[in-house]
Amino acid sequence: MQDYRRYVLGWKEKMMCAGIALALAGLIAWLFYRSAYAVALAVPLYFPVKAEAAEYLARRRKSEMLFQFREMLQMALSAQKAGYAMENAFAHAREEFVKLYGDRAVMAREFANINHQVGLNVPLEKLLDDLARRSGIEEISSFSQVFGFAKRGGGDIGKIFRDTVDKIRQKADVKREIETVTAAKRMEMNIMNLMPFGILIYVGATSPEFLEPLYGNLAGAFVMTACLIGYACAYKIGKKIVDIRV
Repeated sequence: MQDYRRYVLGWKEKMMCAGIALALAGLIAWLFYRSAYAVALAVPLYFPVKAEAAEYLARRRKSEMLFQFREMLQMALSAQKAGYAMENAFAHAREEFVKLYGDRAVMAREFANINHQVGLNVPLEKLLDDLARRSGIEEISSFSQVFGFAKRGGGDIGKIFRDTVDKIRQKADVKREIETVTAAKRMEMNIMNLMPFGILIYVGATSPEFLEPLYGNLAGAFVMTACLIGYACAYKIGKKIVDIRV
């Protein structure tokens, strides 16, 4: 089964990253150096662009998986309250889940496999533990551990299941709320990230004589390179500021 902890880019996504790196290198070459040779920056730029894209897509997939897992648990909880045994509750939940999100959703595929393995007498807690390991999602891992402990240790598994589902739902809701609240700040950060380029374009178009001393000489290239490094550091710091984790 698929390991979701690391996002593997497809060839279309790699081509898109290459295009972004080339466009960015062209922009830097013109704005910072006024030299076509600087377009060669596209080669080293491809790797951080690729890493950034993989990180973003992995984070988005994990967020969607957590949402789907929460929905699956809510449906399983409803089935369990209706009198279904735990294993049958997940089978019923998967049927209801597919009606809403289709059978191509990640959790629809995962629980199709889980339900099939349960039918072959593989313990449900073992399958959930495997899903938690492959997903790399803390909430799924916590649920798997609590569920496995409840199955092995006995006790009121129904109550433990309900309490755990409720805690995961609350945490997932908090994450969604934080993402919503910080969306505006992320947009502001993206706009601020474009400001240095916008300033150079504006000054270059309206008063090119102010920038002329920075081009075509070693000292100017050094100053522009230092500015570019400072911009890259500011970009990284800005990313960390808006990356709020629960």
